[in-house]
Amino acid sequence: MKVVVNGETREIKVASIGTLLDVVSQIEVSLPQGHIITEIVLNGKVLDSGWYHNATKIYLLDEDTLNIRVEESTLIAREVLKNSKGQLEQMLNDFSLIADAFRVNDEKEANKKFVQGIENLQWFNKILEDSTILLGRPLNKIIDKDVAFSQYINQIGEKLDQILKVQAYKDWIMLADLIEYEMIPALKKLSVLYEILDI
Repeated sequence: MKVVVNGETREIKVASIGTLLDVVSQIEVSLPQGHIITEIVLNGKVLDSGWYHNATKIYLLDEDTLNIRVEESTLIAREVLKNSKGQLEQMLNDFSLIADAFRVNDEKEANKKFVQGIENLQWFNKILEDSTILLGRPLNKIIDKDVAFSQYINQIGEKLDQILKVQAYKDWIMLADLIEYEMIPALKKLSVLYEILDI
């Protein structure tokens, strides 16, 4: 089958029934160190970002055409981290609004936004963890004032656990205080990461 990797055509033999994973595995072993597949186009159709999870279920024929884009992982990681700066600012703003909503007894709306805020925080933490690993500087190796950034993430998790316990008792004022005076300052500490990594 015809496979184009960053504009370079390669011929790969596909067994009578081969999967996308079979072909991608052959490509990955020939990639330069530190490069990853960022996009796959099968017969002119761009596969969604979850393609890897379905790669064993996508069957290929010899007449299929595969276009693969490969990029250096550190460049991608830096770009993702650069975008996450804005996400951090948005999260800080969102948690501030959530605290305000709990204070004015709009608990239904505040709880709804709080759930979304937690999801955003979990996604943000995953982005930080994955991106810094791709940069070769995992969070437990990045130090600020003798504290590893992985500890900052753990502290945020502990504060979140405290907040969830208070939420169960429906003490909305205490909940608002914990968000404003515990959670937000803990999140603000993460902004130093961008200075350390020069992003």
